[in-house]
Amino acid sequence: MNHFFYGAKNIWSILLQDIRSGRYKDKLPPETELAAELGISRTQLRDGLSILEQDGFITRRRGIGTVINHHVVNVKTRMDLEVEFMSMVRMAGYESQMILTAIEVKTDIPHVAEKLGVSPSTPVLTTSKIVTADGDPVIFCVDYISFSIIKDFSYTREDLSLPIFHFLEKFCHTEVVMDLTEVKPMLADQVLSEKLRIEVGTPLLYLDELAYDIEGDVVMYCQEYYKDDVMEHKILRKKV
Repeated sequence: MNHFFYGAKNIWSILLQDIRSGRYKDKLPPETELAAELGISRTQLRDGLSILEQDGFITRRRGIGTVINHHVVNVKTRMDLEVEFMSMVRMAGYESQMILTAIEVKTDIPHVAEKLGVSPSTPVLTTSKIVTADGDPVIFCVDYISFSIIKDFSYTREDLSLPIFHFLEKFCHTEVVMDLTEVKPMLADQVLSEKLRIEVGTPLLYLDELAYDIEGDVVMYCQEYYKDDVMEHKILRKKV
């Protein structure tokens, strides 16, 4: 079975899918066998395994092999993994759709400019989206990207309707490698109640997030609002 994938994240995705499908019971095959099965080198395989281990899905034990952590694999959604919204909802067992509700170019928003590390006069591309689970709105997200990092302005509404990671890669020539997120409870105001079809005052989970590239520069600021009655919000914490 030759997948012809070479990126570590692609290998991670293939292996995780195989693990979740039950292809492997308690351990992964030896590296030599697994690399041959995937049609990749052992070095490429190890890169993918390193990410799986970092995310807690496997543990590599000397003399035992690569053990699958089923208690982690069986968690449907995790907040500590950078996963696109629709993939997150699908992993929870729902059909998902992303709806672009607004595109704006804003200036003079001091708190956003401060987050992005730009002057208040710098134009900021702002998009608002709703993510549904079986047709029910469950996530409302506002993304802010400074014009200063956009390399190609030929994007269309269709481009902005896709997950924002695609926009960053195609039009900003960058990608998110990590983010810092503040998590706190919030009560829905009138705007959020209309977006998520809930009563004013309904408790929500709010994520205030800064996304960074490989150089450690901020490439995006996000405000995310989650209804708490659809998906579990779990975080894997590992001993340091």
